[in-house]
Amino acid sequence: MSLFIIVNVGATLSLLAPSPLELPAPLGAAVSGYGAALVAHPLATKGATALALSVSGDAVTQVASREPERGDSEARGEWFDARRNLGFGAFGGAYGLVQGALFDVLNESPAVAAAAAALQQEAAVPDRLGAALVKTATMQFVAVPALYFPLFFAVVAAVRGYPPSEAVEYARAQIRPLLLRCWSFFLPLQLSNFVLVPDEWQVTYVSLGSFVWTCILSYASSPPPAATARGAAAECEPVMEVCEVPLEPPPGGL
Repeated sequence: MSLFIIVNVGATLSLLAPSPLELPAPLGAAVSGYGAALVAHPLATKGATALALSVSGDAVTQVASREPERGDSEARGEWFDARRNLGFGAFGGAYGLVQGALFDVLNESPAVAAAAAALQQEAAVPDRLGAALVKTATMQFVAVPALYFPLFFAVVAAVRGYPPSEAVEYARAQIRPLLLRCWSFFLPLQLSNFVLVPDEWQVTYVSLGSFVWTCILSYASSPPPAATARGAAAECEPVMEVCEVPLEPPPGGL
């Protein structure tokens, strides 16, 4: 079902992005303005988009998973972690910039074109699909382990205040299950992205998918209820005993 939704969203974007004037006037104007910003300031627009969606994804997760005991503003301050939210925003914005630059390199790379031509010749894979397979493999099996997750674990360690030894222990414990979950979500999303979506809209499309993924990561980075109840002091205990990440997706997830 998730693959069906991803492919159809990608197809919709690929049809709408080149011709926003066919949309209803207010939406068409917004899409047209955003498209113009992508052309005039591509990296800044992509980074800002990724930042906004990362902040929103974490906020949605916090609101859904932490209900205040009281309705006043003091209670809201206790269950909404602004520092964590800003951390996810910084993480999303920074990786959005990196991802935008990587997409530009991959979309113009002679090596990708040569690999796609080889796939077409040896396995009769259509040229665009072959290029999409090469780009997806590069992003998911090189960029994600080498760039994405190190940045994510650094943000989590900074938000939780882990010393270096606990940050490394946390990353070692969580990298395999999170990496497998990431691939199960992003491999089909990235493939449909590179096949269906125009180049200038690709980071936006992935960022929209990342909104859902950020909810998963944000949920995974939340300390379990026992740690939350003990307060900040409990978060300083050994990571494997107190802050083991729950890897089930949030309610209503994928």
